[in-house]
Amino acid sequence: MQNLLARRRLLVAACVCVMLVAACGPAPLGTGWPAVSLVESVCGEEARQGIIVSYNDRIVIVNPANGQTLQLLNQDCEPRPPDQDGKAKVWDFRVTGAQRQFFSNPQRLDDQTLLALSYDQRFFHLDIAAARSADGTEGIPIAGRSGHTVADMLVTDDMIYVGLSAKDLVALERDTFDVLWTAPTAHGVWAKPLLVENTIYFTSLDHFLYAVNAESGDLLWKLDVGGAATSTPLLYEDHLFLGTFGRKIFEITLDGEIINEYATVEWIWGTPVIVDDILYAADLGGNVYALDTNNNLSEIWRQTVATRAIRHTPLVVGDVIIVASRDQKIYWLNRANGSPVQDADGNPLVREVGGEILSDVMLITPGPSVDIEEPYVVVGTLAPGQLLLAYTLDNGENKWSYALP
Repeated sequence: MQNLLARRRLLVAACVCVMLVAACGPAPLGTGWPAVSLVESVCGEEARQGIIVSYNDRIVIVNPANGQTLQLLNQDCEPRPPDQDGKAKVWDFRVTGAQRQFFSNPQRLDDQTLLALSYDQRFFHLDIAAARSADGTEGIPIAGRSGHTVADMLVTDDMIYVGLSAKDLVALERDTFDVLWTAPTAHGVWAKPLLVENTIYFTSLDHFLYAVNAESGDLLWKLDVGGAATSTPLLYEDHLFLGTFGRKIFEITLDGEIINEYATVEWIWGTPVIVDDILYAADLGGNVYALDTNNNLSEIWRQTVATRAIRHTPLVVGDVIIVASRDQKIYWLNRANGSPVQDADGNPLVREVGGEILSDVMLITPGPSVDIEEPYVVVGTLAPGQLLLAYTLDNGENKWSYALP
C-alpha cells in the first residue's frame, strides 16, 4: 500500500507538470496505470503467450486463457513443484524501494531475456523462464543521470533509447548501458521513440517533435506542434501522424513539414491508428474520430462516446472499434459511423468495470500459444481487484478478471 500511495503521489506531480507546459485544458489524469504488453516464450516445442503487467513494484505474466498468473515450468516443461507453503511457483518479479516502480513495458532482448526499466531509471535483465533478475532488486542505474522515466524504451541490436520524464532523450550502449549521447529537450519525454532507417523521431512536453540521427544524436530538425505530446508518432506511407495537447492531429513529412492538420475537441494522449487509409483517434474529452488520410485529414465522423478521457489508441478489429475510458466503461462502436454496436437485446454494447481505464486495450486471438476458442479483448484498470479484465470480442462476455495476489 505504501508503494502504491508513493506511486500515485509521484504521477500526480508529473501530471501537474504536463498541465504547466501544455496550456489550458481538461484536468490531469492524476494516477498511475498498469502497462500491458504481450510476450511469447517457448519450452521444448511448446509456445506460450502471456500478458506482461508492469505495475507498482512488480512485473507479472498472466495467462490470457484464464487470467491466472503464468506458472513457471521446469526443464521438462512441467509446472515446478510448489513452495514450502504449497503455493504454485508463478511468474512474479518484485523490487523494493519507494521509487523503484514500473510504469513502462519491458522490452525483449533475446529468446530468454526481457529488459525492464524502473521509474528511478534502473535496468533489470529478467529471465523469461525463471522470473528472476540477473541484477537483483537494485538494478543497473543510468550512469550520470538522476530522475525518472515513464516511457517505453526503444531497444535495437546495439543501442537503447530512453526518454527521461524531466527532459532529454538518451542513447545507451546495449550491453554496457554507457551513455553514448543525449538529445536535449526543454521538458520531459513521455513516449517511446520511433526509429525509421537511421533517424529517431520523438515527442516532448515542450511542444516539439524532434528528429535526430540514431547513431550520433545530432539534431536533424525539430517542429513546433503547438502543444505537449505524450505519444509515439505513427508512421504510415512515409508520413508521420501525431496528436497533441494543442488539440490537433497532424500529418507531417519525414523532413518535418506539416502538410495537413485537424482540430480536435480536446487533448490527444494516445497514438492514432490507421486502417485502410482511415485514421482513428480518441481524445481526453471522450470523443472518437475517423479521418480520411486520402483527403487532407477530412472528417468522416466524430462521436462523443465517453463522459471522461479516452487515453489509449482505439482498437480496430474488422467492422468494430473498441475504446475504454476513465468513466470505467468499455465501448463497442461501428467502424462505419462510430455509432454504438447493439447487443442481442438491442442495447448499446457497453461494459462497466470497477476502475478507471488508462491502459491500452489489447486483442488476444486463438492460436497454438493461446488456448482460447474466440478472440478476447483485454483491458487494464485501476481497481486493485480487477487489474486486468477479459471480454469476448463479439458480444462482450466477461471471461476472467485478474487481481495482483
